[in-house]
Amino acid sequence: MKKILSIALSLILIFGASSCERWLDVNTDPNSPNSESATVELRLPWIQYYYAFAWGNASVRSNAITQIFTTTNNNLGQFDANNDASKLANWDPHQDVNLRTYQRWFTGAACNIPDLINRAQKEGATHYEAAALTIKSMGFIMMVDLMGDIPYSQALTADVSPAPDKGEDVYAGCLADLERAIELFSEPQAQGATLLSEGDAWCGGDASKWLKLCYALKARWLGNLSKTDQYDPNAVLDAISKAMQSNSDNVKMTHTNVPKGSDDPILPGGTYGNSIIWSNVSHNASSSSYDLAGNERLNRWYVNLLTNFKETGVEDPRADKLLPHMMTNVVLNENGTAIVDYEWRRDEGINLQGIDEGWKKSRYEISAIRSLFSFADADTKLSYDKESIEQCYVSVDAFIAAVEKYYEGAVIENTESSIDVTYLAGMMYCNVAEPQYVEDIKYVSYASDNVADAWGLSATDMSCYYSNSDAVTRGMGYVQGTSTFYARPDSDTDIMTYTEMCFLKAEVLFRKGDKGGAYDAYIKGIKAHFDRMNDKLRYWEGLGCCTTEMGFDVSMTYAPMPQSEIDAYMRSEAVAQSAAELTMSDIMMQKLIAMGYDYQNWNDMRRFNYYAGNIADYGVIYTEMQEPVYRTCTNSEFDSNDQSDRFYVRRWQQCYYETDFNTTETLNFVLENYGQYGVEGLYDNKIFSIPVWWDWTK
Repeated sequence: MKKILSIALSLILIFGASSCERWLDVNTDPNSPNSESATVELRLPWIQYYYAFAWGNASVRSNAITQIFTTTNNNLGQFDANNDASKLANWDPHQDVNLRTYQRWFTGAACNIPDLINRAQKEGATHYEAAALTIKSMGFIMMVDLMGDIPYSQALTADVSPAPDKGEDVYAGCLADLERAIELFSEPQAQGATLLSEGDAWCGGDASKWLKLCYALKARWLGNLSKTDQYDPNAVLDAISKAMQSNSDNVKMTHTNVPKGSDDPILPGGTYGNSIIWSNVSHNASSSSYDLAGNERLNRWYVNLLTNFKETGVEDPRADKLLPHMMTNVVLNENGTAIVDYEWRRDEGINLQGIDEGWKKSRYEISAIRSLFSFADADTKLSYDKESIEQCYVSVDAFIAAVEKYYEGAVIENTESSIDVTYLAGMMYCNVAEPQYVEDIKYVSYASDNVADAWGLSATDMSCYYSNSDAVTRGMGYVQGTSTFYARPDSDTDIMTYTEMCFLKAEVLFRKGDKGGAYDAYIKGIKAHFDRMNDKLRYWEGLGCCTTEMGFDVSMTYAPMPQSEIDAYMRSEAVAQSAAELTMSDIMMQKLIAMGYDYQNWNDMRRFNYYAGNIADYGVIYTEMQEPVYRTCTNSEFDSNDQSDRFYVRRWQQCYYETDFNTTETLNFVLENYGQYGVEGLYDNKIFSIPVWWDWTK
């Protein structure tokens, strides 16, 4: 595969008509490959990669909406590519949030699919044709799920002004293509055709695994129709029966922590070998401009799912694996050159949906959250003005309590006009004497250092060493973040999993009134996710990832979860203990944990109307969720009633490639289809509140 990818590097910018002529035909220069000479095994892995990158970007940004994560930025009204997640997490999206997803899908993957299909048909490589049809369906349905309508029937033609198609029509076309892919995968290729194993980065050329992926996609997409009159639970169950039956059937891309100087091909924006999610959300830039990196943070609501599920007080064994940790209470040797003692602090998550104890207002309302901290190589005093403290905190005492909690041993002096804090040598702290920054240390970055970056220590040490002092972090090994299971350079990219099929089956059977069958599938889904995580954790343990290169123990985040802890969790209040107890909320909230950062979480959350509790008789599905406190609606417009569909973020706006360069066709479509909802133009902020075609509440 590495050889194939190295050759394929030169094909990244190849678009156009294909031909069945081979590399060494008389009139083809083998040193300058073109769209006619590009063979099927060279095209497919790059289409897979660019689809996956589009999916990763869509997944990260969609799961800001689902309240899994945000960023430290609070300038929600400004165009800022590094701030899109904050806009989405505060339910105030902006047009620019879709740009990278759109680019990676259309200009990286989709434009190459017709050429791959044509070439595959000419040589009888029907499994490549089937793979192309499958990925085409995956990409276009993703775009519909995100934006509601998209150019489809004319999108991959020579038409430079393609009209958008209605989302329902795109779904129908993609399901038809998927059925054709199933037919092609069910039969052998023509003798002599290029083997699928020569170019398949997902299933290793295993057509039976592709078939299970196709049926799983069919089940997912038919399941997305639960609000429509097209929903057929029996059709969903039939597709599930032919999809993944165990974790061994999972379809994923595996990755490596690629060092500088390796022979892995380098693409714009990243390395093929590194994880897709890592590249999109926790890539720690090697730039010396520190404020451009390490800005991602998890949200409190998500942290609570893992540490206090539905307010049961139960901690999930997955918590230490999914939440980042940083060193705290560090003790240095006499010379201040080495760490001799420390403790771990686990991320508490940014409280988007409420105001922290002791505070007067949302942390975002005051300023951007601090993403860079300084290391105290000697005792350091800062003076905080009491007037400033009382603008943030309910009292000076509340501020003092926060300092005592997060800076154990710091010396606090209460003067007439200020609170003076002496940070001890070995502490990370904000060197700006403004009170709102003091507690920001509890929001642990889940950036992960890659060995190709300036801060990475080794391929097996992926902790975050990003700070303002290379001597401290890389030199002493001061860990500012251990990252998370899904967001390391060599984390797997899940394309489709058995776990998802279990939870989808549980949902459908629950809808049908078969609570016994639903309960069995629900339990299997939770256990399958534990097993899927432990498989990877055992791999990391075997590599030696449980100890950093400087000798510090990070096994709490890398070691497999003990079966005894899993068993205890399965017996706890966080898990329904019988079919009679099971609720739809139990199913969907456990599914959200198990899906990681997959954008399907947003599809599910929209299908059940977030926390409105107005879908059938299921009650509130995503419990403890509330509207973000700092929802400025600078870029968007929503209904003020949380029982209305249009109170919530329902879609992204059309990409500016369509609004700015395909203006006439896009404007005509928007006015014709959305004028009835008060949308008056391409940039009308109301568009974000309009459900996509399958999302209207009956």
